[in-house]
Amino acid sequence: MKKILIVFGTRPEIIKLAPLIDELKNVTDLTTLHTGQHKELAEPLFGLFNFVPDIDLKIMKESQDLFDLTTKLLPRLKAAMIDIKPDYVIVQGDTTSSYLAALSAFFLQIPVLHVEAGLRSHSIYEPFPEELNRRQISGIASVHFAATQLNKQNLMREGVNEDRILVTGNTVVDALYSLLNLPQDNNAAMNKLMEQTSKGRTALITVHRRENHGQPFLNILKAVEQLLELYPDLKVLMPVHPNPNVQNALHEYELRNSRFITIFPVRYDQFIRLIQHSNFILTDSGGIQEESAALGKKVFVLRNKTERQELLDSGLGELTGTDTEQIVNRVTEFLNSDQKTSKNRIYGDGTAAQKIRNFILDQL
Repeated sequence: MKKILIVFGTRPEIIKLAPLIDELKNVTDLTTLHTGQHKELAEPLFGLFNFVPDIDLKIMKESQDLFDLTTKLLPRLKAAMIDIKPDYVIVQGDTTSSYLAALSAFFLQIPVLHVEAGLRSHSIYEPFPEELNRRQISGIASVHFAATQLNKQNLMREGVNEDRILVTGNTVVDALYSLLNLPQDNNAAMNKLMEQTSKGRTALITVHRRENHGQPFLNILKAVEQLLELYPDLKVLMPVHPNPNVQNALHEYELRNSRFITIFPVRYDQFIRLIQHSNFILTDSGGIQEESAALGKKVFVLRNKTERQELLDSGLGELTGTDTEQIVNRVTEFLNSDQKTSKNRIYGDGTAAQKIRNFILDQL
């Protein structure tokens, strides 16, 4: 059996790697390593997806920047990889934890397998630092598991051999489908929230990206305030990210409207329920763009660039940036139209992890 090390640090990585961990745990000598970056957001996922990391580096620190993360994480990853001696290291996406894990494996000459390879915004600072991270991982990886044909084309344009790329779909759809098949939990707070927003229209908003800290976030809140004034039947739900920059901006703006409802971050299965319940989504998240498409929800992307061009091409997504007027205009156009949306399989059919497992067993 091949010895495989899977490294993850953030909540999205855990969600997207959980289906692959489930596929590999009984057919490989598997070790899972959590860097410990998103402690409060990560731990509920381990219970939800029924696994506990074999190693937890516990590097979480308040107000930790990229320099702190890099200097703390690299030596610990080196020590873990020397101890485990994996045949392959698997990383997902474009986080700094993924890039540093890939770099550590490269320094130790361990082949890297990259899940969700080939996303490109073609602007090095948008999103930051993810665009650079994923480009660097592509230069290191031996095998690239691309979610879409466009991602594959991006890699080939950069000189990656086609025989090193496998188009799989995105594992987030696997995770999403697995949870949709479970019975809904009878959570009193969630049930109350659903009842509170059952009449009229509901929007779900998430904002957390570094580029949107400060004035861009205040611009977004101003747009939300204007939309609430324009549409008396509209309610806006916002799970508030624990990042102090997000918390401080909310406190500074003081959006006082009873139909602007802030809640603590909820468990992933509950968050999926919120997407299903909403009429449209406002987000700067990458994964939520994919989840919303799989559930057929209109998405307004609060960025100047997106690496998920397929979403825009499908008509389910629109790029608004953080300009107040632009956000209000695009959402108003949608709310005043009879535009219908439907579920879309641009990010796969829920079998991505199975395809990756089969490739590992058959080819490696």
